[in-house]
Parts: sequence; C-alpha cells; structure tokens
Amino acid sequence: MTFSTSMYFVSLLLVLLQLLAALPWAWLLFLGSEDVLPYLRKWLQRARSGDPQARQAALGVGEVVLGVFVVPLLVTMFGGTGGTLENLGYAYTLALQIQLSVDAFIVFFALLLTVWPKGGAIALAAFREGVRQPMFWLLFALAFAALGVSPFIPYFTFGEDHLVVREIGYDTIMLAAMIFGALAASMSISEEIEGRTAVTLMSKPVSRRHFLIGKFLGIAAASFVFFALLGIFFQGITLFKPFWDKMDPESTPKWITDALAHWNLTGQAADLMRGVGLWTHVTLDVAPGLILGFSQVLVIAALAVSLATRVPMVVNLVAVVVFFFLAHLTPVLVDIGQKAQHDKPGAVVSQLLYFMSQLLNTFLPNLDYFRIDPALLKETPIEAIDFSSYLMKVSTYGILYTSIMLLFGLILFEDRDLA
Repeated sequence: MTFSTSMYFVSLLLVLLQLLAALPWAWLLFLGSEDVLPYLRKWLQRARSGDPQARQAALGVGEVVLGVFVVPLLVTMFGGTGGTLENLGYAYTLALQIQLSVDAFIVFFALLLTVWPKGGAIALAAFREGVRQPMFWLLFALAFAALGVSPFIPYFTFGEDHLVVREIGYDTIMLAAMIFGALAASMSISEEIEGRTAVTLMSKPVSRRHFLIGKFLGIAAASFVFFALLGIFFQGITLFKPFWDKMDPESTPKWITDALAHWNLTGQAADLMRGVGLWTHVTLDVAPGLILGFSQVLVIAALAVSLATRVPMVVNLVAVVVFFFLAHLTPVLVDIGQKAQHDKPGAVVSQLLYFMSQLLNTFLPNLDYFRIDPALLKETPIEAIDFSSYLMKVSTYGILYTSIMLLFGLILFEDRDLA
C-alpha cells in the first residue's frame, strides 16, 4: 500500500471532471425547470432558519464534497497497478461518456426550447413519445442481442473476423434506428392527422412548419438514443473481439504515449491515464462509422416524415423500403447503364436502361457514401486528415438531402386538409 502524489492529483482531477459532467442531469433531476441561483438563495435561507430538509440537503452536499477528496485517496492507496488501473480507466471513461451523452440531450433541448419554443415543445413531446413506445425498446433489445452475439460467431475470414464484427455492428445499429425512425414518423404524424388531433394543435399559434420540423427533430433525437447507447456497447464489443480470438494485443497508440510523456506521468498515474486514453481512442475510432450511419438515418427519417403527411403508414413504409434499396442500388444501375450504352449504343433497351439509371442517380441520394466498409477492409490505413475531410463532406451531403426531404414534406403538408 503506497501513496503517489501524482496519482492522487490525477484521480482528483478525474473525479472533478466526472462531477462537472453530472451537473446538467443532476440539475434537471433535482431542480427541474427552476433557475439555479434563485434556488440556492431559497435553500440557504431555509438552512439558516433551521429547516430539517435543507439541513439534510446540506449534509448531502457535504458528503459529496468529502467524497471528491476521499475517492482519489482510496484509488491511490488500493487501486493496484498495471491492468487493474487500465480497466479502471476504461470504466471511468465509459461512465463519463454516458454522462456526456445525457448532457448532450439536455443541452440540445434546452437550447431548442430557448431559441424555438413552439417547435422545441413539439420536438420534446415527439421525443418522449418515441422513447416510451414498446417498439423502441423491442428494436433496441433486438439490436443489443445481435451485437452481443456477433463476437462469438465464426466468420472464417483468416484473422479478419474483428473487421466483419465491426461491419455488422455498424449495419445493425443503423438498421435498428432507421426502422424505428420510419415507424415512429408513420405512426406519430399519420395518426395525428387521421385522428384529427393535429387540428387541435393547429388551432393554437403553431404553424405547419413548427409541427413537421418539430416532429422530425424529436424523432431524430430518439433515433440518436440508439446510436448513443448501442454505440457505447459496440465499443466494448470491438475491444472484446480481439481478446476472444486470442489476437496479439495492439500497441498503445502513439498519441497516448506522447501525452503521457508530455505530462511526465509514470507508475500508477500512467496506468490509469493509459486506460482513459485507450477507451477514448476506441471512441474516436468507432465514431466516424456511427456518424455516417446516423446521417443515413436522418435522410430516411426525413423521407418518412414527409410522406406521413399524405399517405397512410403501410404505404409510407413500403415507399421508404423501396427508396432505401433503390438509393443503394443506383450506383450499380448507373454502371450497368453506361456499360449497356457503350456496348449497344443504338439498342432501345440500352437507351432506356441508361435513361432510368441517370434519372435515379439525379433524384436519389447515393446512400453508399454513408458506408464505412471500404475504409474498414482497406489494408493500408487512411490518413486522418483525408478521412476527416470525407466525413465532413458526406455528413454535409446527408444534411443537404435531409433538408430537401423536409422541404418536400412542407410542400406536401401545406395544402393538406386537416379538418
């Protein structure tokens, strides 16, 4: 049992960071919509007057403050060394990532309600409606089970099973969120329009634009829950698969060793921060595929929201499925059309095939842009700058097509009779 000053201060800093990340959801959980400063003034006045509830709350705050200094001491004295502290760093960063994900939702809706109160209220209601549906948790459980089973299935790829697991993981999360987005849009908007509840909403100072875009943002936020929760589980799967296959452990990334050397961390502190850095590295490694998948989900959800203003749920789902497959097949159809035009330029079938492929290529997005499979299976690593540029361009491409779909939906919804 030894005491390391550097280990204690590193642990103290990490605990303070965890506490800071907990403030947004703790404020929402305990204070609700109350402002912090007025609440603190009331609490201090009640504590001075001898209110037992206020004193009990003060005691709880004191225990938290004491824990901030005691927990790092316990970790320093009994945390162990080597792999134990690395695993502790994994667990710490996992908890921090969950807290930051929750904070992102809170900040998003707080800003949305502040900047756009009417649309924000509709978005928040659609989000709550989405995550409370049994369908949401059924799809989540199926995707969770599929991810959990995937590492144990042999793929016979001669040492590249971990790449197949990652590819399946990206597709599983994307498909689960996409199915939910299409179903939620079809059920929520179509039922409100057909059930005449939208008439009541429109009688208030809420425009059709507020209604449609608010619904889309709420459904998109609920779909993001899939990526936030399943993405964290998927990170654990990507770490577990090489261990299960008894592959040689990869060396510590250079940026982690450079950071440890720059901060002059050794011993226990280095082991703990190495675990934090390794989980962060996995997060950054998995994030691009999740971002591309979520961009694809946004396009599909925007289409489902737009069609839900005019057609019933069954027709909407069929149209979304056809759109999804055609958008993925369009590059192949374009190649076939160009080859047919080159081989038999005067044939009617060749001209018709070329015309249809070009027509689909003009009006449909190329959803293959949102797949990260080529980057996974590429033997030579892609430069970070080039990949970041590609990620930014494709994400912008997805946002552009999402905006086009929503504009199309607003046009369809503008003259829809709700009475």
